[in-house]
Amino acid sequence: MIQDLQRLRQALGKATLARLIQGMAARLRSGQPLNGTLTLSDASEQERSAIDQFLGRRPSSGMPMVVRLAEMERVLREGGICDSLCEAVQAIVGPIENQRRVRDLAAERWTELFTSLEPAMAELPEYRDWLVGIRSTGLLKKCSGGDCVSASVLLRHTLSVLRQIPQPVVPLAELAARATGDSHALDAGKPLSTLCLRALAQQQGLKLSRSAGFRRQLWERVGVVVDELSAPVLVLNLRAARSTLVGQFLNLMANSGEPCHLTVRQLRTVDGRAFGEWTSRTIYVCENPSVIAAAAERLGSRSLPLICTAGQPASAAQLLLGHLCQAGCRLRYHGDLDTPGIAIANLLIRRFAMEPWRMSAADYVSRVSLDGPPLRARIFDAVWDDQLSREMRSRGRAVLEESVLDSLISDLECRTDDGQSRCA
Repeated sequence: MIQDLQRLRQALGKATLARLIQGMAARLRSGQPLNGTLTLSDASEQERSAIDQFLGRRPSSGMPMVVRLAEMERVLREGGICDSLCEAVQAIVGPIENQRRVRDLAAERWTELFTSLEPAMAELPEYRDWLVGIRSTGLLKKCSGGDCVSASVLLRHTLSVLRQIPQPVVPLAELAARATGDSHALDAGKPLSTLCLRALAQQQGLKLSRSAGFRRQLWERVGVVVDELSAPVLVLNLRAARSTLVGQFLNLMANSGEPCHLTVRQLRTVDGRAFGEWTSRTIYVCENPSVIAAAAERLGSRSLPLICTAGQPASAAQLLLGHLCQAGCRLRYHGDLDTPGIAIANLLIRRFAMEPWRMSAADYVSRVSLDGPPLRARIFDAVWDDQLSREMRSRGRAVLEESVLDSLISDLECRTDDGQSRCA
């Protein structure tokens, strides 16, 4: 308790005692008690004289100057000024926050926040490594400005987004509005976008890049469309109902045997019913545009319907394949027999119930060559043929679509029972 504030300020409020007072204040901020000694290594004569005068002792000498804090508190008590040196310092400099305690409390709140996510991680176990990463690297604190409350909201919104993907196809702004109520929350550079993209990249084993192209492709892998007009799907001789604008366009192009592109915007105007008339036809799917180019050049309108995923299928390709799957069309897929090709084929076969097209172990063995491109990464197990993956690991060579074009084009040519080539 402070008995005489005026005398306290007269005794300790002098400019010559300021460094001593600030030294004690620093101890209080760090959570240390005011006991033991405090050293002024380069005390001036004026500072030394003021301290000696306060303690009521003869002039001292020597460097550094060591002040016993218990002696200071004794002087204050015996003089009827104040009972506590801690109270005396705060009366001079103002209230002092125990920063160590503040840090400890903040750390407890962050720990409680991450602990509270355990039930959510039980639902989303594939994102556990991501959660560990944003905690250990401090990314969550950076995205939230170090505010635990803001971080809690960010995490809640991030988990809401992750629960809603993959989607058949949904615009990015629509997903953001569903998850947060703000259609711009997932815009590039926003904290929520940063956390979600980090989660998706880590879950899919990809190295995160800041490029706009990478962000778009990463979102499209889970059916989220950043731009409804970018990354259209390339098709040849695919037909649809004449009652739809998409069908009129596709039928016109198929009549001339010319490839064309369909955007997400166009495909969102139809569903599987637009393709229902052609469910008895087999629709082929390839990985590389060169296959469609060759089919258009060699066969034109005589080619069976062909769709190109252009590598990892973007949103437009996934939306179209979803429509065809809904319509009950038979889909057959061929891609590169290399590491990325097997991963893409696994995805398409699982998601769209596709059949492999010339992608068996026997097909691989008949085409693989010692001069073929080497396999540069671990081969995934092919979900449709265990032997294929074993043969690829054993031989260490890839078979790309371009090297089997003749066989693929032969399969694509329409033939009637009389042997004549014709497509209707």
